[in-house]
Amino acid sequence: MELEKELEQFRQEAQRLKAGRRSGSLPFAEALRAFAVRYAEHVQETGGTVVEAAQRLGVSGPTLYEWRKGKPSGRAHPRFAEKSGALVPVRVREHPAAAGVTGLQPVVLVSPGGWRVEGLSVEAAAQLLGRLEC
Repeated sequence: MELEKELEQFRQEAQRLKAGRRSGSLPFAEALRAFAVRYAEHVQETGGTVVEAAQRLGVSGPTLYEWRKGKPSGRAHPRFAEKSGALVPVRVREHPAAAGVTGLQPVVLVSPGGWRVEGLSVEAAAQLLGRLEC
């Protein structure tokens, strides 16, 4: 019974934090995130899923998964980070389809935010990166 009361308080606070926002929500306090994680564990112990727990809490499944990993959600993701001019690690690898083909060097760009561009030449990829200020 106490858990249901805490759940209702959590939902009310989540709605308050989300009200009037433009995009995303205000950060949840550590105590709220801790309750959400405990609640998700309780739901799983009783045969439910994390997604069901998230729905009952009024937060997204990915947010709850991040909280369970000990990470704050939302704005901590690279695609929401402000441009800081910091260097981002890049991994360069040969595309399997280009192996053994001479004169053809297709490039696949995958950003930290998850967007993907395929089939560019090395020169075109460099121009694109320059225009995007990456």
